[in-house]
Amino acid sequence: MKAYAILNLSNIFTALDELASLHGLDKMDYEYLSGVAIYDGDPSVAKKASFITTSGVFLGKSNDLNEIKEIVKGKCFSIKLNSIYGKDKDLLIEAYEKVKDVIKLSKACETLDMISTDGQIVLGLRKAEHDTKSILKHSEKPFRQSGTMDSRTSRLLVNLARPKRIVLDPFVGTGSILIEARWLGYECIGGDLDRRMLQKAQSNLRYFGYDCMLINSSAFNIPLRGIDSIATDPPYGRSCTTFGAELKDLYYNFFISAVEVLKNNSYLVFATSSDLDFRDMLKSVGFKNMRIHFIYLHKSLSRAIYVVYKS
Repeated sequence: MKAYAILNLSNIFTALDELASLHGLDKMDYEYLSGVAIYDGDPSVAKKASFITTSGVFLGKSNDLNEIKEIVKGKCFSIKLNSIYGKDKDLLIEAYEKVKDVIKLSKACETLDMISTDGQIVLGLRKAEHDTKSILKHSEKPFRQSGTMDSRTSRLLVNLARPKRIVLDPFVGTGSILIEARWLGYECIGGDLDRRMLQKAQSNLRYFGYDCMLINSSAFNIPLRGIDSIATDPPYGRSCTTFGAELKDLYYNFFISAVEVLKNNSYLVFATSSDLDFRDMLKSVGFKNMRIHFIYLHKSLSRAIYVVYKS
């Protein structure tokens, strides 16, 4: 089915990778207009996404307002106007004035997205929106601490890991990533050396009615095999040590363990500080198809999200 997605304008490339991941693909074909992707696939992807705001069935696009009018003529809609980057507003208003005269306007009818971008009007029948309600709900977990990954980024990591059935987080912490994995419908496994963190993660999961397997284990020696995705947020403070392990050694040993745990044709996705570079280290242990997304959080922290593949 021909579909459209309105993307998060601050993280276009991340949103496009998430779009592919939600179709189980490493990459996908799409037509790109500023802030909008037109593709063959699921029109409801936004409901599971972090960086896709809206998605639906693509009806057409044109810079000819008479063509726009003909696409929707005689139908009933509730209209939502969207000017990408605030551009082409005059074109959008003119298109709306033409369209409203040939349709029935009613809030009881389906939502028609009218989007102005790159000098064109894109028309789409809205099917899904980014689920901000669940993101806000999950942010209110009972146990939180400084540096805990937010719910939205946690959901992004799970999606980018392209799970088939199971999501593993070997640095489980308070369980933010597992909460999103379970909400998305996956089986979930979390590990941590610190039993206190496992107790907090368990309490947070139970608070939302979720159940995941939790194990007291080192990320350097994960007692599992045949896992089809890893999504995690390892420690990365400048002075970070984890039970005596220096940061560089921590990551290297974790990468070796991750390669052993993952099935072939599976993904490791992890977040780290944007001033740390693990590309050579990842290649040295056998990961491929590397891409890095940068997520700005505030002036003192930007996260780098690595998406790597075990072939």
